[in-house]
Amino acid sequence: MIAFKDIELKDKALFDQYFAAGNYESSESTFTDLFIWRISDQLKYAVIQDHLCIVAKYRNRYPYAFCPLYMGERAYDRVLPTLADYFHSEGFPLVLKAVTEDRKRELEEALPGKWIFCEDRSNYDYVYSTKELIELKGKKFRQKRNHVNKFKKSYEYQYEELNDTNLSECLDTELVWISGKEGDESILEEKKAVYEILTNYRALKVTGGVLRINGSVQAFTLGELLNPYMAVTHIEKANTDYDGSFPIINQLFTAKAWSQVPYINREEDMGILGMRKAKESYHPVRMIKKYTGFYV
Repeated sequence: MIAFKDIELKDKALFDQYFAAGNYESSESTFTDLFIWRISDQLKYAVIQDHLCIVAKYRNRYPYAFCPLYMGERAYDRVLPTLADYFHSEGFPLVLKAVTEDRKRELEEALPGKWIFCEDRSNYDYVYSTKELIELKGKKFRQKRNHVNKFKKSYEYQYEELNDTNLSECLDTELVWISGKEGDESILEEKKAVYEILTNYRALKVTGGVLRINGSVQAFTLGELLNPYMAVTHIEKANTDYDGSFPIINQLFTAKAWSQVPYINREEDMGILGMRKAKESYHPVRMIKKYTGFYV
């Protein structure tokens, strides 16, 4: 019987070793992402034959796993049947989520004829040129430039790095924003994730940016280096009462924190049409495709 364990902050070093070995690009491939969503997604892990295996069960739906992570020799042909046996013992088939194209090829090579894959468009990651996000040049970014310029003319603002001084203000601001929305399960899940990343930002080694408007915190964002050539934005929050607050915090954070990194991964749209429209409006240079794999 495999003993899966809860993900704790002390596990960061172990997870980081596995992620660093694979040079991954998908937004799920950081300890931070797993840690801040571990409660809502019921994430647990176990090391099986030197492979880091992560399982989840979102809102008591069917459980699933992520593609096992490896540091040395890849042994999917041994690890995945063992993982499948565990799922079967719990009364479920083995389903892998967030499988990128390179991992899909590896799985099919290791266990030919054992997989059915379906594209998961709602979880494709959006990847942008850092240079384009900072400069907003050209016709395609005209609307974004207009929002940024209007913001700069309309408001007195200051940008700050996230630190222990403004941390509590970010938490207080988030509580104000979600007041009256406590019945929305998604809002509560996001509230918990925001709390986890803010209160553990030093231990998680993430970088944050804070935007003050007329002296008070009205936007903040946090991210980290995903690999040597790509950063990932985990959280971005802004008060839309201030027109242009999202474009300006995006531009400033990218310029201040990631100007030396070629690409920014701004995660998926989760199938939400408004979010998809917003992410597409920044003209991604490519998408990181993901699949759901069914072991048969």
